[in-house]
Amino acid sequence: MAIGNHKPCVVITRPAQQASQWASALVAVGIESCQLNLLEIVPVATEEQVRAVKNKILDFDLYQKAIFVSQNAVEMGMQWLEDYWPQLPIGIDFFAVGATTAKKLSEYGVAVTDLATSDSGGMTSEDLLDAPGLQQVDGEKIIIFRGCGGRGHMGDVLRQRGAWVDYCEVYQRRLPPSAAAQWHQLAPQVQVNPTRFILSVHSGESLENFLQLVQAPAAAAGVALNSLPVLVPSQRVAARAATAGFTQIICAENATDPAMTRALLEHLQHH
Repeated sequence: MAIGNHKPCVVITRPAQQASQWASALVAVGIESCQLNLLEIVPVATEEQVRAVKNKILDFDLYQKAIFVSQNAVEMGMQWLEDYWPQLPIGIDFFAVGATTAKKLSEYGVAVTDLATSDSGGMTSEDLLDAPGLQQVDGEKIIIFRGCGGRGHMGDVLRQRGAWVDYCEVYQRRLPPSAAAQWHQLAPQVQVNPTRFILSVHSGESLENFLQLVQAPAAAAGVALNSLPVLVPSQRVAARAATAGFTQIICAENATDPAMTRALLEHLQHH
């Protein structure tokens, strides 16, 4: 993974398929990139996890609203639903966090009641909680499709509004086994010229996985985080990056490719 010496280089940490899409978009605006895959999405696998999903899928017709928090939640959740509900039950409103998630639902023929997009282009759980269709939910049953161990904020707020909320955790995220070898190759180049590289993380989990990688005893020579710029998708992840020791933090409006690219270009114009 030898990289040219002068141009800025974005370290893309997304799962491989999403990484290559963004890499192409960056090439189009003249930005180099390299990949360090920090996140792998895999279906839930233990007997207990699979049983928990199956029970909620079998009861799907008892819910009034279904919320999908990500593209992965749609892909994995809809596979389950198609297995047990060749025709989806009627009378359920579908909600998505962000336009990309809504588009993925539409590919399965599902019409979305509302999606989370704020005036600033933000796409978060907080934005979706402002949706008109989620204000009067007293006594309703709501199912939220997500990965294992996601934030509990949305469920907490909906419960405060009087809803019964269940999480259907259909996938888990993990640090890919290949990440250590990739980092071992890249780290010496980053150490020599840290300000030329810009680490991009699309989620708090990717950031945590990076920190786990660089702090591992077997990690290649240490990289000073305070000299490595980091591109993040939200103020929440920015705060975590600051706590971890990053001092050059570039904050995008959300985690979509256009928003991350926009924040990156603004940063490069000023540096």
